[in-house]
Amino acid sequence: MMHMAGIGASAGGLEAMLPMFASMQATGRIRYIVAQHMAKDGHDELVVRLIQRSSTLPVLLATHGVQLLADTVYVIPSGKDGQVQRDLLQLCDPVPENISTPSVNVLMQSIAKNCGTSGIGIVLSGTGTDGASGCRAIKAAGGITFAQDPQEAKFDGMPQAAIDTKAIDEVMPAQQIAVKLASLFPGKPEASWRAGLHGSSAMVLASPARVQAEFVDPALQELQTLLRQVRDATGIDFSSYKEETLLRRLEKRKALQGASNAEAYQAFIRRNPSELPALQHLFLVSVSSFFRDRESFSALQIALADMLMHKPAGEPIQVWVPGCASGEEVYTLAIILSELMQNAHPRREVTITGTDLNPEALEIARAGVYRAPAFKEMESVLQARYALPKGTELEVTSELKGCVRFEHRDVLSGPPGTQLDLVSCRNLLIYMKSSLQDELVRSCHQALRSRGLLFIGQSESLSFVGNSLFSPIDHYHRLFRRRH
Repeated sequence: MMHMAGIGASAGGLEAMLPMFASMQATGRIRYIVAQHMAKDGHDELVVRLIQRSSTLPVLLATHGVQLLADTVYVIPSGKDGQVQRDLLQLCDPVPENISTPSVNVLMQSIAKNCGTSGIGIVLSGTGTDGASGCRAIKAAGGITFAQDPQEAKFDGMPQAAIDTKAIDEVMPAQQIAVKLASLFPGKPEASWRAGLHGSSAMVLASPARVQAEFVDPALQELQTLLRQVRDATGIDFSSYKEETLLRRLEKRKALQGASNAEAYQAFIRRNPSELPALQHLFLVSVSSFFRDRESFSALQIALADMLMHKPAGEPIQVWVPGCASGEEVYTLAIILSELMQNAHPRREVTITGTDLNPEALEIARAGVYRAPAFKEMESVLQARYALPKGTELEVTSELKGCVRFEHRDVLSGPPGTQLDLVSCRNLLIYMKSSLQDELVRSCHQALRSRGLLFIGQSESLSFVGNSLFSPIDHYHRLFRRRH
């Protein structure tokens, strides 16, 4: 059976493809199509040249209607999407809703439709989620799917999004994907297409530094320029944030302002200097509500009750909420602890510190006045007890305000104290690069007392480092206890 492999990549994808194609074996059974995100009229020939330099297989820039041959790599040109139709590759103009092209999903969905069980989906390093639904389609059609190990990927957005669909058969380093394909689809090729190089030392991989020098993702280049401008204008540094998250927000902002490319957006910024502070607010996204994910807070309340039972009498309770936004989560924790200590004598001193980079959000938090929708997940009896009408809005009680404080602080500058009982770090890790996630988790571990609690968002998970420092109490609700 002849197989069709769709390979999707974006930022950092070339660095993954070079060792992968260097290890590919000619089997006479697989055709390869690459959808590497590029700017329109971008680096087509350069990408082909870089892959060809290391590949054991021939690499071609795809043309419309080209017949797809075994043991050959076809790179879809910039500004086009590629779709498989029988043994041909059809190039078409991208649809407006596809932010990045060539679209990985468009390619893989056509492979699923036309190739069924002979389809192969491979997702490598990249920002965003392109390729996730494509892999799901290939898997549903009976094909097989691979994702580069997110720990190896320079940008883990695309492979992690594909893994999160539960439609990936194998997660492994990029080079091992080539080895796996050779074992799944063995063949007896006549010889390597590049005479004299098969098994010799003449094949030289381009180094990651060299690739970076020769090919820079234009979208990342634009983002890095804007981040420097935002830092100079506002003093806030977003270099620790995940690029894929910032890029998604940037693309939406540019579309809203009618800027079709980087040059047009820079021109808009020159005409409207207030755009850089607006971009800073967009990147921070200070959105929250009381008892957001109510069932998770119920699980936390049980764990806190158990903690209070074993905590020596008179010891204060200390909590840190990094990335607290406008304070709803901080007050939610204050309500939970107040309810738990209703009948405690004497009552313990409670200090909950919320920290954030957004000064406007912190002003809202200190005022403690919110519109009614912020309380939509809060039980009415608790709302009546802890929130008082103030015009058309509601204000939290002075009792709650008395046990909370808010600080303008970068989460990576360290916690506001030690011997903490709880760090509630929900929906913050997802915005940070993996190495910085580990740095923050280590910081939380050091600040927590023995058997202190770590509470993270439902869409987040701990890495190997995090799991070595914390043991799960309730894995579904992402509640953990300090190991030692």
